[in-house]
Amino acid sequence: MDEATRAVGNLTTEKVTAENAGADDASADSVTTDNAGTGKVGPENASADSTGADKAGAANVTAAKLTRERWEANADYWVKIIRERRDRYRTELTDKAVLDAIGPCEGLRILDAGCGEGYLARRLAAMGADVVGIDAAQGLIDAARSAPATPDGAGGAAGSGDPAAGDPVSGGTVSFARASVDAMPVEDDGFDLVVCNHLFSHLRDPSDAIREFGRVLKSGGRLVILTLHPCFYTFDAERGATDAVPAARYFAPRGIDQRFMVDGLESPAEITSWLRPLEFYSGTLRDAGFVIADLREPHPSAEQLRDDPWWREGFPIALFMLLIAERR
Repeated sequence: MDEATRAVGNLTTEKVTAENAGADDASADSVTTDNAGTGKVGPENASADSTGADKAGAANVTAAKLTRERWEANADYWVKIIRERRDRYRTELTDKAVLDAIGPCEGLRILDAGCGEGYLARRLAAMGADVVGIDAAQGLIDAARSAPATPDGAGGAAGSGDPAAGDPVSGGTVSFARASVDAMPVEDDGFDLVVCNHLFSHLRDPSDAIREFGRVLKSGGRLVILTLHPCFYTFDAERGATDAVPAARYFAPRGIDQRFMVDGLESPAEITSWLRPLEFYSGTLRDAGFVIADLREPHPSAEQLRDDPWWREGFPIALFMLLIAERR
């Protein structure tokens, strides 16, 4: 294992290669703590606070650029993984959990934030929704637009890229645009639902994205978030590691650099994964005008664990968390 370390902003991430856990990625545990100052808080320290905020903002921009470059390098890899249905965490577990959380969606306007190559957007359009897919990686958006249509939405019609105009797919419509989820080219109060399918672990700080989701959702609209479980996920979790996350690590953002390993295929570029405590989600959602309506923990059934050694080996602890929040 490569023990080299890499500094991203004020966070340190340990470089490893780990087995993929769904689309979010299988993150390993690493010591990652903000270099919080110990100076006094008040007007006399305002300059220092401003400098710290400026540095954090610059670090977020740098991290976002690096993440986008890495996803561009991995675009063809992920198109292959998704379209050949190689990621069993998705195909046999988390996709169903997300669709169950969304429920019937005919006639709804849905934003798929971090849509990747577009498979979920196409599936929802096939169910009758009008869907806009947003992703920062041009290679993935190009793949989403050029996907061949299939009856179940696993393929899909080519998206024009204009969020105001979708392409028909089995009763619904779908379009795709390249943009950051921090600043999306869509109108205020225009969507019934936002879905983030394995997005949040790829955002160094999701606060701006959460505020954007609040902006684009109608009052009463829902936000569905599927991500790695922040309480239990630790290094080598898919291969049996069950060590608890120490409090000193749990309450700080923690992340790692890693290459995906899915069904024996390794990604060309590594990706940084970020994990945050539960109170981050509850507080940030509350401040953005959301109320948490449900929290679920997708896990294999008793039958899957009994009958399939892959699941017994690949799901030794809770790997995923699903949040449903409503905009007030």
